[in-house]
Amino acid sequence: MVLEMEYKAVDFFKECCDSCYLIDIQGNKEAVIKGMASYDSGGADDLVVIPKRSVFEKYKKSNFAAVIIPKALAKFADQLSINTAIFISAAIELSHALIKQKLADHDYSNSGWENIHSSAVIHETVKIPISTTVGPGTVIEKGVIIGENCRIMANVVIEHNAVIGNNVQIHPGTIIGWECEIGDDCFILSNTVIGGEGFGFSQDQHFNHHRIPQTGNVVISKNVTIGALNTIDRGTYGPTSISDGTIIDNMCHIAHNVQIGQNCIILSGFLCAGSCTIGDRVVASGGTMLKDHVNICDDVYLMHRAGVIKDIKKPGMYAGSPTLPIKNYVKSNAIYSRLDEMRQKIRELSGHKPLSNNG
Repeated sequence: MVLEMEYKAVDFFKECCDSCYLIDIQGNKEAVIKGMASYDSGGADDLVVIPKRSVFEKYKKSNFAAVIIPKALAKFADQLSINTAIFISAAIELSHALIKQKLADHDYSNSGWENIHSSAVIHETVKIPISTTVGPGTVIEKGVIIGENCRIMANVVIEHNAVIGNNVQIHPGTIIGWECEIGDDCFILSNTVIGGEGFGFSQDQHFNHHRIPQTGNVVISKNVTIGALNTIDRGTYGPTSISDGTIIDNMCHIAHNVQIGQNCIILSGFLCAGSCTIGDRVVASGGTMLKDHVNICDDVYLMHRAGVIKDIKKPGMYAGSPTLPIKNYVKSNAIYSRLDEMRQKIRELSGHKPLSNNG
């Protein structure tokens, strides 16, 4: 990817060493960096990340402008091209993330439209800061508050009295429901619905369904990423809330009154029924499902399509459905695979004839 400006390696190191976990520079300090690319597509003008020894061995003879390598590979740095600048990282994945944010992130303001597209429908009570852009077909209802440096893309709907913080990116087709709140530095991908009606009904004696109006909201805190095609329902009275730093993959559903803590990782296919409470730093792998009114403590890992039907009160790894601590889950799977063999053995010990394969 071509950068907007060129960097001399030594200048780049001085500017980024502290913020990007770079601890040393070796090799050609005068090398000029003009782009950033993957190690399998980079050229002589590019900065690339070499994350591990196997990749290093494959690409060490390549003529890159600069490479970033983990400190564990620093002792092999002299095997790289003499034309290449070599940055040593104390945390290679963090360096990769932070440097690419700085050098090669996509500029979502570069749409080609004016700051506020002429087809956008914006209520007269809404003030759009000069630094914020609004794309074609967007609808912003009365009383909405929008912060600085936001990117509100095509066909977004923001309903009345919602609050959008600073540096928020809302991708095409997303709906932000009435009175919902989005904190600073959030990233919301396409076709997500935040603040839809929670699924609350009561049944009469004939099993007719009577809607319980959902009059709470959704509160998204700071630095939260919400993937594409997610649905986060508003609370019945109070908020459904997602705390600082949590990241949510695509195609997840979070029901009404759910509370999710800080710095969680929620992967694709996550389904969470209403009124659950999830602690800080919880990791839910793909396909995880939570029954309603379940509480999960801090520092829990949910693995292998975990099905949570009761509270988890101790940190650790849990797997399967219903969930088991990971050691018990591994043992159970091992036993399950041998059930037929064990059944045959029991029959033999009991004096019965062995069963046929289809018996």
